[in-house]
Amino acid sequence: MLLHRRPHKNLYLGVILKKSLLASLVASLGLVAASAVFAQAPAKMLPLAVEAAVLTATVDSVDVKKRIVVLKDANGNLAQMNVSKQVNDLDKVKKGDVFVVEHAQAIAIGLIAAPKDAKPGVSGVRSVVISGKGSAKPFEETTDTVYATVKISTIDAKTRVVTFTLPSGEKQKVKVDQSVLGLEKFKAGDDVIVEFVDDTAIGFVTPKK
Repeated sequence: MLLHRRPHKNLYLGVILKKSLLASLVASLGLVAASAVFAQAPAKMLPLAVEAAVLTATVDSVDVKKRIVVLKDANGNLAQMNVSKQVNDLDKVKKGDVFVVEHAQAIAIGLIAAPKDAKPGVSGVRSVVISGKGSAKPFEETTDTVYATVKISTIDAKTRVVTFTLPSGEKQKVKVDQSVLGLEKFKAGDDVIVEFVDDTAIGFVTPKK
């Protein structure tokens, strides 16, 4: 999978800002409404099997404490990823390093039409357990989902791949889980509330020369 974020060198600042707004935005009417809808699922942690993908990219920045890495492809596109706890040598990853990165692709587990009064924003909502399908390194990771009030940029109901434009301007591409029904009812330009799991980096390998 190619990096799909916009080719803007300060793009990841908007993504990090997105993360910092989690607590403050949870009280917005749209997000509370989304919580009420998605909360119909069992309270226990939801297990998810996600597809693993491989890409070659340059490290643009790394935050060891928060376990966040920003990667840049050959075209200058930036992508932020969480880093799995199984990667125990993250402190050795430095800006400018080139790696073959295996990652669990972002996946949406909830999608509803946004109420007219819903305000754009995001919020962490609940924990899920993700595990990789087709991964060279079997893994299981507990992470948080994100609720986001967003606009659909592109949608392919057949492949179940949707690209959203987040309030920060970031493009987020996700695979919509089969458990989400009615995907064919949505179209590009629709405002929706989506619950999704971010990309998660599983491993870093130095490319063979």
